[in-house]
This record gives sequence, structure tokens and C-alpha cells, in this order.
Amino acid sequence: MKKPITYIMLLLMTTITYGCKKDNYEAPNASISGRIVDSSTGKNVPQQSLNGAKIRLYQLGYGTLIPQPISSSVNADGSYVNNFIFNGKYKLFADGPFFLTDTIFSLNINSNTKQDLKVQPYLTLTCEVVSKTTTSITLRVNTKRSVGNTQKIARVGAVAGLTVAVDVNNYYNVDASNNGRPLVNTEADGDAAIEAKNYDFVIERLKPNTLYYVRGVARTINNGNLYNYTNIVEVTTSAQ
Repeated sequence: MKKPITYIMLLLMTTITYGCKKDNYEAPNASISGRIVDSSTGKNVPQQSLNGAKIRLYQLGYGTLIPQPISSSVNADGSYVNNFIFNGKYKLFADGPFFLTDTIFSLNINSNTKQDLKVQPYLTLTCEVVSKTTTSITLRVNTKRSVGNTQKIARVGAVAGLTVAVDVNNYYNVDASNNGRPLVNTEADGDAAIEAKNYDFVIERLKPNTLYYVRGVARTINNGNLYNYTNIVEVTTSAQ
């Protein structure tokens, strides 16, 4: 009885080994990284890192077949990276709170490729820390539309959070009071008046001697209601 059992075990091991070899596909061997930059200034365009702007890659060479996009999120500072793609020819573009001015229709990606994308952001913002106390931070935000943009400015505000992922959906929110996200509805105001105004926002009910990540936010009326942002500023509240 030992011989049939031994034969069956050997047959089973051969089948498993062959199956493993057959399914051992080549791993991704290339990466792409870069920045979303303002076509007018050359500066990075800050983004919402979660559910915000996306970089989309379409691998070419499939004839009439339409490939599925390979999507990558964009970091808060406007940079992006995707380390899990294959060498090849791609189409590259981005979507987010901006007009895309630099779609790359043919890009050869080999090993570690770098490629920036130029855009025209809907809005450009500034954010200044005016003051702070043990439990509050006051921010001053100004926003302006990019040249030629006729979209209505709909919201201006500020956000504060405990992580660098701070945005209009992720912020310090005590008792669901939205204290870490003061927003002003500006849809009834003229855009020229909005652009000329500095908005002061007091973020209250914070913890003493605590590091917060803050940034200015604003959006136009656009598809997806996407927000533009300033870079993140680190602020530590005063000690008691």
C-alpha cells in the first residue's frame, strides 16, 4: 500500500510545482513620478491627497482595445509617484481642480521615469497665520481665480487637522461641530469683491501645546465641487 500512496504524493507535488511556475508572472519593473505644476509660475499646485486629484496612465499598444486607466493619487504638495507599472509606452494626464494644459499623449516609461504635468489651477490661494492661543488659531486666507477662469467662487475657508492628510473631508472636528473647518458661502457675492477681500478664520476648541496642520481652502462651482488649497502650514498652539 505504500507505493500507490508515494506515487500519488509525487504526482500531487508535480502538479502544484507546475501550477506555481505557470502563474509566476513578471512583476512590475518601472515607476513614474513628478509634480503637478502651475503653467504660469512653475510652482507645485497643492492638492487634496485623499479623494482629490488623480494621475491617470493608459498603456498604449493594444490596437483598438481601450485599456483601463492606471490611477495614482496626488500628494498634498502636488507631487505623485507610482512604483507598480511596467516598461512601455503610455498616455498620461491628470484630473483635479485645474484646467489641464499639458496632456502627454505618448510617453516611454523605462525604469524610473520623471514627468511633470502643467496645469492652470482654478484658484490660487494664500494662507497666513495671524495669531494663536492655547485653544485657537487664526488664519487669513485670500483667493483669486486664474487668468481667464470664469467659474464662480463658491466657498472660501480654512482647515486644521492632526495629520498631513488634512482637507475639507478630514479635519479636527470636536463634537461634530466642524470647528476645524470654517467655511464661508460666497455664491451671492461678486467675484471681484471676493478676490479683493482677506478672510479671517478662527479655528477654536483646540488642545494646548499641540501641533496642528492647517491650510487655506476654496472652490469654484465646478464638476465634482473640487477644492483648491494652499500648502500645509504647521502650527503648535500655545502652552497653558
